[in-house]
Amino acid sequence: MRTKDRPMETHTAVIDSFLEFADLSKRERDLLKKELTRYIEERVGRGGWYHPMITKFHTDWYRELYRLAGKEDPYREVKETSNKVAERILGSVKPRGMRDILLLTILGNIVDFGACVTGVYDVERLEEDVRNLRKERLDFDDTAELTRALRTARNVFYLFDNCGEMIFDRLLLDEVRKHVPKGKVFLVANETPMLNDVTVADLRTHGFAKYGRIVSKGSNCFGLHEEDVSPEFKRIFRTADLVIAKGQAYFEFFMEYNFPNVFNVLRVKQEIKGRNIPTLRPGMNVVMSSKRYVGEGVDYVWDEEEE
Repeated sequence: MRTKDRPMETHTAVIDSFLEFADLSKRERDLLKKELTRYIEERVGRGGWYHPMITKFHTDWYRELYRLAGKEDPYREVKETSNKVAERILGSVKPRGMRDILLLTILGNIVDFGACVTGVYDVERLEEDVRNLRKERLDFDDTAELTRALRTARNVFYLFDNCGEMIFDRLLLDEVRKHVPKGKVFLVANETPMLNDVTVADLRTHGFAKYGRIVSKGSNCFGLHEEDVSPEFKRIFRTADLVIAKGQAYFEFFMEYNFPNVFNVLRVKQEIKGRNIPTLRPGMNVVMSSKRYVGEGVDYVWDEEEE
């Protein structure tokens, strides 16, 4: 996904919510809002240079929020609240088959404090949203292909997105483990905080090691940009023959590359335009094989010494 295809408000909407979560004084918030808004307008609105890939641009842009606010993890409390609410809900949910499981993990994907254009998500709404699970549908449904791929998979990489959502991911991971030994399931998360995204510490705290090997990307980047992930992560990721990637950021990242073995699982938050797929509108539920869009991206750059 190209940065130029995203409206200005999708870059600036996060400022107010971030500064609120950072628990700054009104004076500090007003000053930082002014500076951050000017920064983004200079970069995008007035012809300055910006990275053409939206996930890399937002990685660097959100890091600027953290740097200026001087806060390590402003979302810590809401992340834990999201996980507690999801835990409570999960105990009463009885999904019927793979489709329901995927839809549930997609519903969890709306607990996203970076998608703020229409307001910050109220975690207490999650229970009502889950009650309406039967009304949801998959707008792109490659569930059958994903199920077939799991039956023959050797090394499966599961790329987490948000806290809260990660609790519902347990059901999908149960399905993965039916087909793939624990030692061949890799659970990928951020090394350090970024919004309410899952970190390796979150996975360890909530007992996810029972599903497989917890792996750090080596940073807090959106996607898996070659310059942002660690050499160790690249070495391990290179062995993947099946990747399950949660959330819109991973979808937008993989669209730019030629990975034929990825399944994207997400709720669309902002419009997604692609060369080989129809435009995806906000609110769509998607389970999509990368085979639908692979072929016009670039090849991933692995470490030279491994070539």
